[in-house]
Amino acid sequence: MTGLNNARVVVAGAGALGASIALALARARARVVLTDPASAGDNASGVAAGMLAPAFEAVLDEGSTTHFPLLQAARTLWPDWVAGLGDIGFRRCGAVWIDLPGAARLIDVHARALGDLGAELVRLSQAVLRSRIPGLGPGFAEGLFTPEDWRIEPRAALAALHAAAVAAGVQVAAQSVRDFAPGVATLSDGETVPADLLVLATGADGSDLAPELAALSPIKGQILRYAGAVAGDDRPVLRCQGGYAVPSRDGLRVGATMQPGLADRRLDAALTAPLARLAAELFPALGGATFTAQAGVRAATPDGLPLLGPSARAGVWLATGARRNGWLLAPLVARMLAAYLSDRDPGPYAGLLAPRRFAPS
Repeated sequence: MTGLNNARVVVAGAGALGASIALALARARARVVLTDPASAGDNASGVAAGMLAPAFEAVLDEGSTTHFPLLQAARTLWPDWVAGLGDIGFRRCGAVWIDLPGAARLIDVHARALGDLGAELVRLSQAVLRSRIPGLGPGFAEGLFTPEDWRIEPRAALAALHAAAVAAGVQVAAQSVRDFAPGVATLSDGETVPADLLVLATGADGSDLAPELAALSPIKGQILRYAGAVAGDDRPVLRCQGGYAVPSRDGLRVGATMQPGLADRRLDAALTAPLARLAAELFPALGGATFTAQAGVRAATPDGLPLLGPSARAGVWLATGARRNGWLLAPLVARMLAAYLSDRDPGPYAGLLAPRRFAPS
């Protein structure tokens, strides 16, 4: 590329990564078409808790244990990224670990792990814990707080990104991309769109648009939302063995299951029931309360990091496979891809995220 000015780019996938990329490229003066057959929010980014959690993801998710510097760098971009997007529920709220009564004592283990990462952490007494998390059950004696982890409202963030992208000149098409050759993209309805480049920000759908997509596998997750338990303040995210609880203006989110290899979105009551029991254990007022369950499917690579960069297929670029951290990584991915396509240095993580890293040597 010799720059993005007037470059014709089709971005396939309008979730957190695709919408962020479309906005960044439009701001760099590319002519962007954003395609997605799903309605707004009806994707993994909409069925999400909205955590921007470099610290506890690095501690709790085995796919992220060695990637704290990358995750922290992505999170640090968020304050500038949200400027101009309006109120998307961005909160530098921090997160708290608590041990469940009768479960293994892990608070000391996680304190050591957070300390080894260089993350900030503070021990909270029971009194402080209860003051910061209204409604918490009485059986929790202490908490481990880190200010490293933040949150957003995912559906509000998606709507704001889409609105900002359209305002920046992005065209939206409710189609998928069926085929691509440099100069033209063919959509699922047969329509053709002028396209110098195609950016794939889709999930693990088995597409043959780039050979690197073969490295992706689906992960199904289910999450609960309690519409009667709303919170628009800065109370922290709650983490514990078996799940999490994320405050939100449209209802507390409690999750989540992870089923590697599954790509359907059918709800499984045998898996949502334990989440409901967890919600009631954390917040006794939620015992028997009405909730809405949702399922989403994310794409994951073998090392848990996204594919970001040029495909072996001419004119195709990849930005997919962020596993559990699509929202967290979205500003960094958008910034790096815009740098690539503007012939600038994409930064220190380009090699780590190279999309051909799983190709046979």
